[in-house]
Amino acid sequence: MVFTDIKPQIEQLPMEEMQKALAFLKNRMRANTEENRFALSEIHKRMDEGRKVRWEDLKRQLGLD
Repeated sequence: MVFTDIKPQIEQLPMEEMQKALAFLKNRMRANTEENRFALSEIHKRMDEGRKVRWEDLKRQLGLD
């Protein structure tokens, strides 16, 4: 599939759906960068070191329990 195949369908979308499609495409473009892979790797390292919060603890800290 190429862009010219889906362009007419995108142009027919309501504005809200078009915004969702744009957000999806931006996310896909960012996700495929070396910079993003490095950032995710750093986050995973910190989590492996124990720098993370359990869901239950976060809810309690935010007063949501």
